[in-house]
Amino acid sequence: MNELINFSAHEVEEWLVLNDVANKELYLISLLLLFAFLVVLLAKKYRIPIVVGYVFLGILLSPDIISIFSVIDSETVNMYTFVLSNLDYVTNIALAFIAFTIGSELSIKTLKRLGKSIFSIAIMESVLAFVVVTAALYFIGRPLYMALLFGAIASATAPAATVMVLKEYNAEGPLTSTIMAVVGLDDAFALIIFSLINPIAYSQYRGEGAIKLSEIIVLPLIEIFGAIILGLFFGYITQYLLTKFNEKTRKILTIVTSITLSSAVSIFFGLSALIANMSVGFAVRNFAKKNLEISEEMDTLTVPLYAMFFIIAGTEIRFSEMGSLSFLLIAFTYLIARIIGKVGGSTLAARISGAPEAVQKFIGFGLLPQSGVAIALAYSVQKQYVQDTKVGLLIFNTLLLTAAMTEVFGPLLTKYAVIQSGEGKID
Repeated sequence: MNELINFSAHEVEEWLVLNDVANKELYLISLLLLFAFLVVLLAKKYRIPIVVGYVFLGILLSPDIISIFSVIDSETVNMYTFVLSNLDYVTNIALAFIAFTIGSELSIKTLKRLGKSIFSIAIMESVLAFVVVTAALYFIGRPLYMALLFGAIASATAPAATVMVLKEYNAEGPLTSTIMAVVGLDDAFALIIFSLINPIAYSQYRGEGAIKLSEIIVLPLIEIFGAIILGLFFGYITQYLLTKFNEKTRKILTIVTSITLSSAVSIFFGLSALIANMSVGFAVRNFAKKNLEISEEMDTLTVPLYAMFFIIAGTEIRFSEMGSLSFLLIAFTYLIARIIGKVGGSTLAARISGAPEAVQKFIGFGLLPQSGVAIALAYSVQKQYVQDTKVGLLIFNTLLLTAAMTEVFGPLLTKYAVIQSGEGKID
C-alpha cells in the first residue's frame, strides 16, 4: 500500500474507489462474523470462554498465517492487511462500549463497601508490575530507557476479555465487583504511570537532562480529569434522557449516541476516551434515581462488537517479526515478570487491606489480559521513536505477542477464579 504515500486526498479517494476497498471491508466483516458464529457454537460445546475462541480465530486469520497458503498471492495478502488495518474504528467503538460497561457496574455503594481494598489493589498491582518488569528487562541487558517503557506499559490491564468472561458466566459477588472496579481504575493508573515515565525514558534515550514538570504531571492530570469531567457531563444528560424514555428505540439511540459522542469529543481534545466512557457509565448507574433497565439492550448491542474486537486483536500478531532468540527472551521475560507483578501485587494488597477471602485468593487471575490500552501505548512509543525503528518495533511486537497470549490464557484463569469462588455459573 506504499503507493498511497504522498498522494493527495483526491488521489487516495480515487484509489480506494478503484480498488473497491469499501466493499472489501464489507466482505471481510461478514466473513469474520460468520466465523464468530461458528466459534460461539464450538466454545459452548467444549465449555471454553468465547473470547478465547475469538482471539485464536484472529491469530489463524493473521496476514502471516494467510500468506503461507500458496494459492493466495502477495498482492491479495497486502490488500487483506490494508483492509484489516482500516477496521480500527471497530476496535475503538468496541473499547468505548467496554469502558461504559465497566463504569455502569461501579455503584457508589459497592465502592464504599470495598473502596479501601479496590484502590489498594489497583495501585499495588499497577506499581508492582511496573517495578518488576522494569527490573527484569534491565537485568537481562536491555537499556534503562527501554526497560522503563516496558515497565510502564506492563502496568495496564485490558478490561475487555475479563468483562466478557464475567458477563458470559453471570458472575456476581465481592470478587466480581472487585475485578470490575480494579480493571476500570487500572487504565487510569496505567496512563498516569506511562505519562510520568515516558518523558523520563525519552530524555534518558536522548541523553538529555532536565524534564519539564508540565510533561510528567500537568498534562497527564489534564488528560485524566478532563476525561472524567467530560464523561460525567455526558453521563448525567444520558441518564436524564433515559429516565424520560420508555421506548426501546429511543433508549438504544441515546446510549449509542452518548458513547460514540463522548469518544469523539475526548479524542478531539486529546483526552482519554476510555476514562471518559467509563465515567459516562458510572454517571448513568449512580445519578439515575431508578433502574434504567438498559442491561439487556447493552448485551445485545455489544455481542457483534466484542466478537469483531477480539478477532481483529488476534489478527495483529506478526510471527514473521518474532523469530529471533533475543526477541523471544525479551517477550518471555516481560510476560513472566508482568504476571509476577500483577498477581503478587494484587494478592498482597488484598491481604493487607482485609479484602474478602475469595478476593485474596483469586483477584490476580482476573488481571492478566493485556491489549487495547497497552497496545495503544506501545504504538505511541513506536511513533515517538520513529528515528530508531528497532526500538519502537521491538516494543510493539513484544506487546502484540504477549497480549495475544494473555488474551488466550487470561480468560481461562478468570473463568477458573469465578467458578472456584462460587460467583460464576456454568449453563
